[in-house]
Amino acid sequence: MQQDFINKNFFRLMMFTLVLGVIFYDLFNMAGFSYIDEICAFLLFILFGINVLRSKNWAFDKIFLLILGIFLFYLVYSLYIGSNSPRAILMDFVIQIKPYLAFFCVYSMRPVLNANQKKILRQLAILFSLYLLLIGTGDLFIKDLMLNILSHTSRFATATSILALLYLYFSDYTKRDKLIFILLLSIGLFSGRSKLFGFLALCTLIMLYINKSFEMKFNIKNTLFLLFAIIVTAVVAKDKIELYFITGGFGGGRGVEDLYARMALYYFSVRIFRDYIPFGSGFASYGTYASGEYYSPIYAKYSMERMHGLNEADPSFIADTYYPALAQFGLVGLFLFFLFWYYLTHKAIISFRKGCQKEAVIAIIIIAFFLIESISDATLTHNRGFFMMMLLGLIFSDIKYKLNTTPLEKVKTYGTDTFSQ
Repeated sequence: MQQDFINKNFFRLMMFTLVLGVIFYDLFNMAGFSYIDEICAFLLFILFGINVLRSKNWAFDKIFLLILGIFLFYLVYSLYIGSNSPRAILMDFVIQIKPYLAFFCVYSMRPVLNANQKKILRQLAILFSLYLLLIGTGDLFIKDLMLNILSHTSRFATATSILALLYLYFSDYTKRDKLIFILLLSIGLFSGRSKLFGFLALCTLIMLYINKSFEMKFNIKNTLFLLFAIIVTAVVAKDKIELYFITGGFGGGRGVEDLYARMALYYFSVRIFRDYIPFGSGFASYGTYASGEYYSPIYAKYSMERMHGLNEADPSFIADTYYPALAQFGLVGLFLFFLFWYYLTHKAIISFRKGCQKEAVIAIIIIAFFLIESISDATLTHNRGFFMMMLLGLIFSDIKYKLNTTPLEKVKTYGTDTFSQ
């Protein structure tokens, strides 16, 4: 009975988050209402709390407790060293922990969606992909249409990625479904984002060449298709390729100052890693939204307070990327960040070899998505990152459910079970 309650309400929350927290989020945000992702996070945490309170032993995943402990340590550490005002530190604490809460809350609840619910989510993925296709094609003829609806081209690219992955995960994972996945993902090419081109190429490679032993397997048919896809992508991305490799990254509507702002964030993050060994400069101190909203003193310390997009009057580029923000957590935090993604990748590969091919492949694609996105965006801590982490939590939950309900004689012995019991 309790699991039915969780399953039903998680499905409702997932639909709510997809529609309002991903597809139409920017319309609400531009209208002045920017709290939808916080509402989604609050509702998810409430559902998780109900699940814990109704369980007999109040079971928590050990890794979840460990990550909570790490974040609480950094919270106390930040308050102790005074990395920013207490309000700024608390704001950044919530923003930074939110994606991990999304993952572990879903994983711990272990929701199971039925065939009809999966069909509805597949249909929504197709419907909203067509909606984005209309925006993408319309933007070719109506100036700034994409910007007026989605506020930035990167939002368009990440939305298409989410919808494509959503469709693939709730499909039967046939060759036809994989082709539809690639087609849905290719809608993101209208964004002109270089990361989308790379992500599309990676996904195409994985769909074509990864075999049941998780090894690369080449054949003439798939290679010809891949070459065709590369040619089509090159034609579509001609202007972007010219921008990066001929004009050196300038032009295309982006000024030299904008590129310098991102370069500066990376450059000074190295100095902060070096100067704040081992735990970093603390929450709300560098490269995050909170460090710009409550302007961090560290920017003046490193003479960044007059740089374009990084000054107190215009901090628009302070949270333009994610990796530099890891300087807040120091070398220890940097190690733990990549250890987390390595841990998930390792578990996904193990589950792949145990028979969970679809789940493992999509999990690895999502991990790759975040590692690529974090180069030049803070998607992980944004609304779309929140939904993607919910989906990733559901995938690993399904992996554990599938392995636990599979007869032992059908399970290969390639390592330990997924996550702690």
